[in-house]
Amino acid sequence: MIRDIIAKRYAKAYFALAQEQNRLLEARAELSTFVAFLNKQPELSGVLYKPVFEVVERKAVLIEVLEKLDVSSSLRSLLSILVEKNKISYVALVAENFSNLADAAQGRMMVEISSATELDENSQEKLRCEFSRLTGKEVELEVEVDDSLIGGIVARYGGMVYDGSVRTQLNRFGESLSV
Repeated sequence: MIRDIIAKRYAKAYFALAQEQNRLLEARAELSTFVAFLNKQPELSGVLYKPVFEVVERKAVLIEVLEKLDVSSSLRSLLSILVEKNKISYVALVAENFSNLADAAQGRMMVEISSATELDENSQEKLRCEFSRLTGKEVELEVEVDDSLIGGIVARYGGMVYDGSVRTQLNRFGESLSV
């Protein structure tokens, strides 16, 4: 919980800076690329994330890596601050929150769909249109199959959950019988 709050603060600050510099798309891509790079480099992330190493040492490693990656001064500043404050392990959460802020600013929204079965393109398009109508935003779907649902779908977006799964309906029916 506290991690989310802290990550949102850093994401908002970086978002404000990127918006001021009129480089939202570039900042988003650059931050996402750095997170993906870190995920592929467990030794590097181990050095950066663990406070066993002194801040000065971690910052020196970060600076050397960033020089090779040729990133913007804005991202350098953000990552340096995260290292200094021992919050660099939050960088993936910062990127996720930044992405959400950028989507909102551009009138887009991500909707996560869990379905009992694979959804064909027609079904996905109907869902996309319906959620666009409901939210008034351009919707992108992230669809995954969840065998435990038995049937139906569960949709998550913007902190909301719409559960139309057979599993939940059966649970509610069972609860109403036991009352």
